[in-house]
Amino acid sequence: MNAPSGYLPPIVILARTQMAENIGASARAMMNCGLSDLRLVAPRDSWPNPAADPMAAGGIQIIENATLYDDIAAAAHDVNFIVAASARRRGIPMRETDPRTAAGEILAHQGKVALLFGPEASGLDNDEVVQADVLVTASLNPDYPSLNLAQAVLLLAWEWRAAMLRASAGNISAIIPSSTIVPAPIAERDFLYQRLEEELDAGGFFLSAEMAPVVKRNIRAMFNRAAPSSQEISTLHGVIQALTRRREGKE
Repeated sequence: MNAPSGYLPPIVILARTQMAENIGASARAMMNCGLSDLRLVAPRDSWPNPAADPMAAGGIQIIENATLYDDIAAAAHDVNFIVAASARRRGIPMRETDPRTAAGEILAHQGKVALLFGPEASGLDNDEVVQADVLVTASLNPDYPSLNLAQAVLLLAWEWRAAMLRASAGNISAIIPSSTIVPAPIAERDFLYQRLEEELDAGGFFLSAEMAPVVKRNIRAMFNRAAPSSQEISTLHGVIQALTRRREGKE
């Protein structure tokens, strides 16, 4: 059973995947759960890669239709909400939740949603995680919480599918109410953050070069928690423009 009308399946973004076989296995997991849109960010090996095909099994069409991008912002250009998967907690002031709660949020969300996964050996780095709206960590065995890539994809994809099936059967409690305001696409947010960081740098805001990356991540996390709309992003651009024009006039 694919998603009924009104329940848009999430996109899967695999960042810096190390082995093509794991891309294939992830595509199979997607096919199991009715997901089809696979986006790859800078995979280590060349792409397309025939090593992915046998592991994809019935999901070979997902492999054939997978799209390639240079970075996460480009891969999520039309996405409004990103759920990042991680096996560990982060020292980043961003919202964290579990796979089942995240599935309800995805189901209730208005707009495109992406599930974001990092490379097999290390997972997403902090600069990648902070591009997401929420960080998802499963309560697995604390002595061995690590999943392989396809297992992680299957876990989040299945929780979404289970929530969708409950909702389609009339169990509306499966859905967490969502705001009527649709957050701006990731590409719009990323452009704002880059502009803000450049202007803050020009204004001497970052006093310590060593701490600048951490402060930038915290600023992004702060805005992402607010889930700004496209209109709000436009307003913030106007604020930056007004402030920088005044500074330039004084100089």
